[in-house]
Amino acid sequence: MRTDPAEARQFVRDTGVDALAVAVGSSHAMTTRTAALDHELIRELAAAVPVPLVLHGSSGVPDEELARAVDAGMRKINVGTALNVAYTRSVRQFLDADTAVVDPRKYLAGARTAMAHEVSRLLRTIGTPSLQ
Repeated sequence: MRTDPAEARQFVRDTGVDALAVAVGSSHAMTTRTAALDHELIRELAAAVPVPLVLHGSSGVPDEELARAVDAGMRKINVGTALNVAYTRSVRQFLDADTAVVDPRKYLAGARTAMAHEVSRLLRTIGTPSLQ
């Protein structure tokens, strides 16, 4: 199911929401990056509503698709699952390498760093939307 631009316009008008999460091809908590977004629909939605568009399930969207989505009008990109994956991967690698460690300070610092690197990578990927 995809978001209808006319229904989105009416919903924003009726509710006064500050932002609108739309269905354009991704879904929550994706751990594989296989989602294909409808970029034409994103452009239509951006033109139809006066509020920022939100993309849930962005962790399941390939980098090039994310960049195109921002260029098409998406303004808030939710990537919580990607950050959780980076964090957890780091913890698992540390604990697998040193099974005797019991002090979380030893492995959580690296996990925070891994998450920060993923944030930086995603920000470089998404870039700045072109000005129209």
